[in-house]
Parts: sequence; C-alpha cells; structure tokens
Amino acid sequence: MKKHSILIVLLILSCSIEQKNFELSGKIDGLTSEKIYLLESNSIILDSTKIDNSSLFTLKCYIEEPQILTLRLGNSDTDEVEFFAETGTMKLSTTSKRFQFDAQFSGSKQQLKLKEFNSFIIKFEEEDLELLELQIQESIKGNQKEIDSISILREKLEKRKILFVINYITNNSKEIISPYLALKYNKEIKEVAAIQGGVFTGFDYLTKIYNSYKKEILESKYGIELKKIIE
Repeated sequence: MKKHSILIVLLILSCSIEQKNFELSGKIDGLTSEKIYLLESNSIILDSTKIDNSSLFTLKCYIEEPQILTLRLGNSDTDEVEFFAETGTMKLSTTSKRFQFDAQFSGSKQQLKLKEFNSFIIKFEEEDLELLELQIQESIKGNQKEIDSISILREKLEKRKILFVINYITNNSKEIISPYLALKYNKEIKEVAAIQGGVFTGFDYLTKIYNSYKKEILESKYGIELKKIIE
C-alpha cells in the first residue's frame, strides 16, 4: 500500500512538471500593483499573477512547441506584448509606462529571430510614415501631381517590404518562425504577387514556401495552419 501511494505521488508530480515546461520571469519597472496575464491566442489565460511593489513576476505554463504568446498588463488589451515562447526559462525586462515598446526578452532563439525581423519591418514603416507626412503636406497645398507621385513611391515601398518578408520566410525555412510569418502575412504575399503579374500567384508563393519545409516544420502548429489556407 505504501509503495502504491508513493507511485501515485510520483505520477502526480510528473504530470505537474509536464504541465509547466515554460517559465517567464522578469521585472516591470515603475509598476507597484497590477495583475499580469499570460495568454494564448489573446484569449486563453495560461497563467496570471498579481505584481506587488517589487515589480517582479513569474508566470508558468505548458507549451508543446515554440509559439507566440501574449503578455497582458491588467485587463486592457492596449498594454500587451507578443513574444515567441520556447520551452525552458525566459526573462523579460520592461517599464510600466512603455510596457510594449521597452520589452526586452531573452532565452528564446525564435524570439531573437522575431526581434531581428521586426527591426527591418519598423524601418519600412518609418519610411512609409515619412512619405505619408509629405503626402499630407502636398494634399494641403492641393498639389495632385506630387500626391500621385508619393502614392506610387508608397506602393513600391510596400512591395519591397513584402518581398523582404517572403525572402526572410524562405531563408528561415528550418525555423518555426517561418510558417508563423507566412500565416501572418499571407494576404499581403498574395497581393504583392498579383501586382508583380509574374508566373506565380500569391497562392503559389505560399505553396512553394510550404513545400520547402521539412517534416518537423510541416507538423508544427503553424505548419499545420498554413496547410489549411493553401489547400
């Protein structure tokens, strides 16, 4: 009976360990009292904790593979940040005033890839904002010729951005971030291919990307979801 009880305890402990194979800990400077949530798909709460005056927190959950999770501060979806979680331990440092923009994660290869990718996307977006500002100024002046000229430049910039996305996805075909980005930008990929008017349609681009994946990526969460939209 004693041996049987020990086995039950060990089984419970084993299950408990399996259910929490991911841990995120960190500090949110300037935060004195607030609840923080770890979410999947922006709606499923995986864990939560109340942060006290120390501004420190620890959240745990179980994930089957690297995937995007969301960290939300309080009940508002305005104070939240997405990151690429991987099994093991990750760290976060940020501030309460600039929760999203100051967020620095460590401990995940896929998160580093995502950070690298986003740094390039930000440059495209900043350039577009500069062109938009010029376009507004010309609109105030009523200069239609310049407005049209800037519109063409913005269209070309958007095309360059999506071609960069396609290139990044292709060059990282061995990483789970690849199908994730293919899913996130699937509509834009289709549109830029249609604009080019080449041999491939947007659908073919996605199919070509999908067919380049090895079994591990094909059977991942995002690989399976990508297959659904190209079938």
